[in-house]
Amino acid sequence: MTKDKLRKQFLEKRNNLSLECLQEKSQAISQHFFNRFDLHKTGTLHVFLPIVKHNEINTWVIIQKIFRNYPNVTLVASKSNFQTHRMESYVLQSNTKIIENRWGIPEPVDAIKCPDDTIDMILMPLLCFDKQGFRVGYGKGFYDRFLQTCKKKVIKIGLSLFEPVDKIEDINDYDVRMDFCVMSEWVWNLS
Repeated sequence: MTKDKLRKQFLEKRNNLSLECLQEKSQAISQHFFNRFDLHKTGTLHVFLPIVKHNEINTWVIIQKIFRNYPNVTLVASKSNFQTHRMESYVLQSNTKIIENRWGIPEPVDAIKCPDDTIDMILMPLLCFDKQGFRVGYGKGFYDRFLQTCKKKVIKIGLSLFEPVDKIEDINDYDVRMDFCVMSEWVWNLS
């Protein structure tokens, strides 16, 4: 299927999840993430902040555990510029003020900017992904552009509520493969 068809199908699928199911899957994804990845060796981790109205995975479960148990990890979150379709990364601390921008995306306010080339690991949102490691997002290319500014060996991890599809038909040169995808059932190694 094409990205547009998959986007429509998985948006509907995700919107039909109950809050209880979403929370259970978010907890399971968090558990698999911490079981699979050794954060004691991670310096800077970029995490997306969930858009609640879009039924996104609750990454606050992961964020709060990192604040409690991994003081060595510098968490960063992004602000989106919808004119340039680019993101900028900012340090996320337990006391960082978060507000929703006009598109409903939570973003850090008055935070310290973080250079993208210092990020070691990225947790990426997605609607679906395929068995080759490509993802379908909202279609604006923010993460594909962002990944171009990160170091080559950055670990790219998708977080998915659903099993992979066989293949996304219209992959192009700008699409970047993930290294892993964490689901509520297990972690796919895509590298």
